[in-house]
Amino acid sequence: MSFALSSFRKDIARWRQDWVLTLIWIAIPLMVGTLVTILMGSDVKPSGTLLLVDEDETFFSELVVGAYSAGELGEFLTVEKTDYDDGLTRVNDGEASGLLVIPKGFAEAFLEAEPVTLTLRTNPSQTILPGIIREVTEILLDAGFYAQQLFSDEIETLTSMSENPTDAQVAAIAIAIQNKVEVVAPRLFPLVIDVEIVEPPQEQPAPPLALLYMPGVIVMALVFSANGLAGDFWKERELGTLRRLVAAPTFLGEFLAGKALAAALIIAIVGGITLFLGFLYHGIGWAHYPVSLLWLVVSGVALFAWFSVLQMLFSNQKTAGVVSTLLVFPLLMAGGSFFPLAVMPGWIAAIGRASPNGFMAERLTTEITSVAAGAIDASSWAIVVISTVVGFGICGWRLRTGFARA
Repeated sequence: MSFALSSFRKDIARWRQDWVLTLIWIAIPLMVGTLVTILMGSDVKPSGTLLLVDEDETFFSELVVGAYSAGELGEFLTVEKTDYDDGLTRVNDGEASGLLVIPKGFAEAFLEAEPVTLTLRTNPSQTILPGIIREVTEILLDAGFYAQQLFSDEIETLTSMSENPTDAQVAAIAIAIQNKVEVVAPRLFPLVIDVEIVEPPQEQPAPPLALLYMPGVIVMALVFSANGLAGDFWKERELGTLRRLVAAPTFLGEFLAGKALAAALIIAIVGGITLFLGFLYHGIGWAHYPVSLLWLVVSGVALFAWFSVLQMLFSNQKTAGVVSTLLVFPLLMAGGSFFPLAVMPGWIAAIGRASPNGFMAERLTTEITSVAAGAIDASSWAIVVISTVVGFGICGWRLRTGFARA
């Protein structure tokens, strides 16, 4: 057991000299997590500008202008009048979402049911707002067509009237329009079905998306640290430590135990700091902290064991480093470190939950979102413990069968 403690102290002394790397393992996930959490927590709405050239300048053209800035549409779309040359230049330069030109004679053409063309140019570098502008324009054109068909007689009477119509003429047109509206309204808005509102049973509100993202960020830090710690076996081999070790095989188990303890301490520091910040930011009950930290340490040591196995599969450090790096990022993508498993498509989430880091993140999510502490089931603990033992068993076998003697 004294040899295991010596191995532990040796590794800790070496890693104390390389403390900057430990800070990097913490800093990168925190930076990524902070940026994504800010984006998830902010109420971001698309906003843009519609440039409008009103060459008609009549009451009907003003109605068109008002349609683009009314209601909820006006919350994210600003309508700005301009001339054609300036508007075309600004749209081409990407400074606006669209340019709408209402030609001269628009109102007259509408009243006389003659063809008229509205010119709409949209910004090709945007997708959402130009599409909304296009849809609203088409709806307005359809509404104008049906209004013209419905009130054609009244419009014809209105256009044939003198400039100073009598009160009787105005009243007659108003009554005729009202009568048509009363006839058409039931057909436009029929009560086709009876709606009965039933209150659903009260459910516990779903956790915020930023909270569900936190476990994946913390596990990202553990993956980085476990992968980095596993590369230390190559340093031991270069220093000749492993060759001397296999000459005295009775110390091999204690040597691996010492490295596991050193890895556990470093993982506890990395995981403890990121976990503390996550608990502090999201206001998670501190009763969950000890269990969550213990889960991170035990499962992190299991990751270290299997990353060590991966390192020992190759004949040189460069190949091992490249392969482990290529493996890390797909694991992080699938395991919920960049996108929470809860928002992934079902088949991708299933793959992510089967990955080692996805398994860790999902159990951590269970713990921090549960009412009582200790929500991680016994079978999950058994899986990580057995995985740790098997991983270090393979490491010992690989040290004895060639890796240490190379």
